[in-house]
Amino acid sequence: MFLTFMSIFTLLAVAAMPGTSFAADGYLYTSERFGYSIKCPEKPLAVINLSILSPQEQGDVLIFETDGHNPTKYWVVSPNAFSNDTFPDLDNLTDEARQDLFTRLAIERGYEAISLVPIQGHNAIYAVTAKTIQIDTDKDGQVDKTIEQEGQNIETYFKGAKSNYCIVLSSKSALTEDDINNYQYGLLSFNEKTELTDKEELRLL
Repeated sequence: MFLTFMSIFTLLAVAAMPGTSFAADGYLYTSERFGYSIKCPEKPLAVINLSILSPQEQGDVLIFETDGHNPTKYWVVSPNAFSNDTFPDLDNLTDEARQDLFTRLAIERGYEAISLVPIQGHNAIYAVTAKTIQIDTDKDGQVDKTIEQEGQNIETYFKGAKSNYCIVLSSKSALTEDDINNYQYGLLSFNEKTELTDKEELRLL
């Protein structure tokens, strides 16, 4: 939990620094299909279409570690990830509305920590999934079962100029500080093409 909140603090601190620049190392991945670029800690081992894993979603899966043929650490970049009415106006939330939103998301999606962070000049949802989930199996109001999740995710939801994005860091093992820092720099480096060619628009259809 300490690492979780430190990760949120780091992103807020870095985003607030004027003239923030990114390290020269790493790999700039550009998606011609979905019209964006993002700075990765290294060149992905492979990039696959998200629709292969989840037919109703679109986006890229950038794979950094595998166990045989199974990805164990990867980023997901998904455009059109949520509708405009999924979240309220994140830039104009009262304290009460923000707390109500966080409570609802924690219950519905199993997050252990949620915060608002600035991405591209607007507030974004930055959430960490719980490693341990407690369940009330018999609905008596008492926790009677604990489940250890196989892995852990950080999910960031934000509105871009042309689409609503979700960028996910997923790891089958515990997230490290380096994992989190690399992901955060990726978020802050994210850049979308605001104009697509006719050919690129047809490929998205």
